[in-house]
Amino acid sequence: MLRIVLWGLLVALTGCAAGGPSRIEVQLERSNPEPLLRYYFGAYAAPETADPFEAGLLVNEGDRYWLNTEGSPHAEALTAATGPDGVLTWDELKAFVGETYYDARRLPPTLDALYATLPQDSSAWFAIEVKGVMTVAQRRIQVPEASLRYALENYQANDQQLLYPIGTAFVATHTLEGDVVETTLMQKRADGLWDFATYDANGLLAPSTTTEPKALSTPTQCVGCHSGNRAFEPEKSFPEPARDGPHGPRGIFVPDAWRDPALVAYFDEHRKRSDTVLGIYNTLFVAKLRASGEDPDLLTAVGL
Repeated sequence: MLRIVLWGLLVALTGCAAGGPSRIEVQLERSNPEPLLRYYFGAYAAPETADPFEAGLLVNEGDRYWLNTEGSPHAEALTAATGPDGVLTWDELKAFVGETYYDARRLPPTLDALYATLPQDSSAWFAIEVKGVMTVAQRRIQVPEASLRYALENYQANDQQLLYPIGTAFVATHTLEGDVVETTLMQKRADGLWDFATYDANGLLAPSTTTEPKALSTPTQCVGCHSGNRAFEPEKSFPEPARDGPHGPRGIFVPDAWRDPALVAYFDEHRKRSDTVLGIYNTLFVAKLRASGEDPDLLTAVGL
C-alpha cells in the first residue's frame, strides 16, 4: 500500500504534462488494449499485487493510455525502446518486454534454481505426455496435484471455472530423440495472471523457444495463444485421436480409460480455458480418479 501511495505522490509532484519527459504514450493499435496493458505492466507495477492503473504506472485519459516512467528501474530501457515520436507501439513494447521481463519478474535464472522452489516429491505432480502444434518436440507437462485439487474443489463456487491457486506451476520438458532441448514454465503470479519462461538445453533462461515449426518469443507469443479463443490440437480432437499435422504426429498419450467423452464435454476445459490454461489437465486427472475409483468425495464436490 505504501508503494502505491508513493507512486501516486510521484505522479502528482512531477506534474507529468501529456507528452512530458516522464510520460510515454502507449499506442498498441489493438481494439481492446487494456487487458494487454494490465498483463504486461502488471509485471512491472509496484507492488506486484497492484493493478498497474491503481499503482499509477499507467494512466487512462479517455481513449489514450500513458505510461509513467519516473522512478521506474526500467525507465532507461523504456526510453530506448520508444521511437523518436515519443509513442510506445506494440512492436516497441514487445522489444522492451523481451529485454526486461525476466528481470522485472525476478524469475529463477536457471532450471536448477527453478526446481529448488517447486515440490521435490515426484508423487506430488500429475504428468502427461503431449505432442501438439507448439513444437515438434514431445512435452512432458507436470502440474502439482494440489493445484488440480484446489481448482476442482472450488469449481462450483467459482461458477464452474477451473481457477488455480497463486504460485501454481506448469513445467513442460521438451525432448527430441530422448534429449531435453528446452523447458517451458507457466506460473501463476500474485495478481492472478501468469508468468511465462523458457529455459534452454543448458537450463538457462532464454528469450524464446528454438524448436520447429518456429521459435516463439517469451512471454509475448505465449500470452497471445493462451489469451485467445482458438482451439489447438491435440486437445481440440480429444478424446478422439488427433490427425497428424504438417510437422508430424500429434497426440495426448494417456491410458484409454482416461479418454472419457462425458468428462471432456462436462468440463469443456480446453475451449473455456477459465484461467487461460490451454490443456485439459483437470479433465484427465478426474478421468484417472474415476478409472481407479479414487477420491469419490472430490468427484461429488465437482458435481459428478
